[in-house]
Amino acid sequence: MDKALLKQARRLNLRNGGPNCPIPPVVLMIDDQRMPDPEPAIRALPRDSMVIFRHYDHPMRTQIGAKLRTICRAKGIPFLVANDVGLALRLDADGLHFPEYRALTDPSIYQRIPEHFMRTSACHTPKTVQRLGLLPEATRPDGVLISPIFPTRSHPGANPMSLSDIRQISRMCHMLGITPIGLGGITAQTIGNLRTSALASIAGIGFSGANTPSTR
Repeated sequence: MDKALLKQARRLNLRNGGPNCPIPPVVLMIDDQRMPDPEPAIRALPRDSMVIFRHYDHPMRTQIGAKLRTICRAKGIPFLVANDVGLALRLDADGLHFPEYRALTDPSIYQRIPEHFMRTSACHTPKTVQRLGLLPEATRPDGVLISPIFPTRSHPGANPMSLSDIRQISRMCHMLGITPIGLGGITAQTIGNLRTSALASIAGIGFSGANTPSTR
């Protein structure tokens, strides 16, 4: 992983998340389309990282997930499964990540998963955090992935979120005890623009091995 990117991510995490932040500085998102072989990237992650497994349609997702879960456990890295409670339980995952539509249409899903699970949600508008804020404090997500922060190759031509929306969502997160995580176009070159933000962690794809990772 790019050392400059990791250094800045750790600074954001310490300043805006504090020493007891439930979300580590770096969150690696993996799926079978943009990272068909995630094992090298996971092995190269620092220990203060987290992995979100999103192989939604892969025919061998259970076997792949089990292998990657074993690697993460050996490294002491939390392993979250996206949008599949049953698979998360079968793999003995550390938690669950839900896409934004689950937070908007079925926010009570957070109350129906094991209490010890780490939990995160995608977030593209302030409305999402408002909805999550209605949940009992103990069942709210530990973090929300706010995106897109910057233009990203995974969504060419898509407009990034406005700075005012990023600030608003981040402030709301802090008030609710939720860690704001930046996602989308974050590289060693762009992360400097987040120094004065309230974001506490960064997420993306391709953090390992490249100086300018493709993120989403």
